[in-house]
Amino acid sequence: MAHIQHQIKLKNIQEHKMTKRITTQELHHKIEQLETSNELQHGHLSSRVDELKESVKDNRDYFTNALGSLDKKVWGLVLLTLTTLATTIASMVL
Repeated sequence: MAHIQHQIKLKNIQEHKMTKRITTQELHHKIEQLETSNELQHGHLSSRVDELKESVKDNRDYFTNALGSLDKKVWGLVLLTLTTLATTIASMVL
């Protein structure tokens, strides 16, 4: 898209050098070209933003699940450590 805009700009510069005056019809045509180009770019960017939103949502779900699983494992280790400590103390006392 940037390449197309660059070509349009170069063409406009060349046309401007050849004729110093531009007609209303030519100006209208150039505006329509720019609007079409902008609409194409906007549509492309809009679809990319939608894809990125979906990717972020998927990543958020993945990491939320991964952290939940990790949290369960950490609490399991804490309980196992406390149980081992209690058992060791109990065996020393008895």
